[in-house]
Amino acid sequence: MSEPAHRRLVILGFPRSGTTLLARLLDGHPDISAPPETGMLSAAGRFLTELDAVEGPPLGVLTGLAMAGIPPADVQAGLRDLIFGFHTRIADGAPVWVEKTGTDIFHLETLEPLLAGHAAFVCITRNPLDVVASNMDLARTMGARLTELYSATRGINSECDGIARAWIDRQQTLDTFAARNADSCFSLRYEDLLADPQVMLARLLAFIGLPGDPEAMIAAAFSPAARIGLGDFRIDETTGLRPAVEGGWRKRLPRAAAARILPQLAPLMAAHGYAVPRLPAPPDRDTAIRQFQLATQMKRQSRAAAEPKPQA
Repeated sequence: MSEPAHRRLVILGFPRSGTTLLARLLDGHPDISAPPETGMLSAAGRFLTELDAVEGPPLGVLTGLAMAGIPPADVQAGLRDLIFGFHTRIADGAPVWVEKTGTDIFHLETLEPLLAGHAAFVCITRNPLDVVASNMDLARTMGARLTELYSATRGINSECDGIARAWIDRQQTLDTFAARNADSCFSLRYEDLLADPQVMLARLLAFIGLPGDPEAMIAAAFSPAARIGLGDFRIDETTGLRPAVEGGWRKRLPRAAAARILPQLAPLMAAHGYAVPRLPAPPDRDTAIRQFQLATQMKRQSRAAAEPKPQA
């Protein structure tokens, strides 16, 4: 086998965009090691983050060590060797390894100097309306939001609006990152992966520089032998690949909330080839009052009709 063009891969995408599925599919290739989430890059992002909105030098590890005589490049090199070393150990001889943790996208600015030129990237995007709905579902199931997502949405009263704004910020950052590192980035949409997985996996394998059998990768991804670890737990409830349900968000997002966030999401949706749905504008105050009163009245009438009638 010839040497793969890209031996180190990092999957980047907003949480609930299909990153776990993509990693599981790649792990189905005999020459690729794509373990469940390690958290290493998110931890590295937190480790390297500095407070620069201060008078004087930034506050953080890079500045502190620079003042102690250790330049930032040496700090990054040591951290990179640590992370890459763990993945080499996990790979156990596989020529290609993959890092995937859903929260890495929130540390992209800090991680780029650490990784650019030393790894390749697979950038995955999903319809943001489905992303918002799915993250709201996940938070209810877990009983908490992912730490980085909580930080990104803190102070925004509406969970729906907060996630939408966070998606816009991170997707714009990811798009800029992918353009800046075009030679080492492979971009795809979650919906395209589900609609034609064999074609998309074949293209991805060509980017990596490996031959392979996409059908066998899919079978391995959903076999009992698939690795167990952290990540989207719903992957273990999935038995195969099916096309994405178009408009699935409609049953999960409140109508008024969807109409409120859509104008903000629309430009990026269109840029990524997603049809922007037409939604009625949220009702004005008077209309909302009438709708509320009518709905309440109908509930009362329905409840009264269902109550047993007193015996004569």
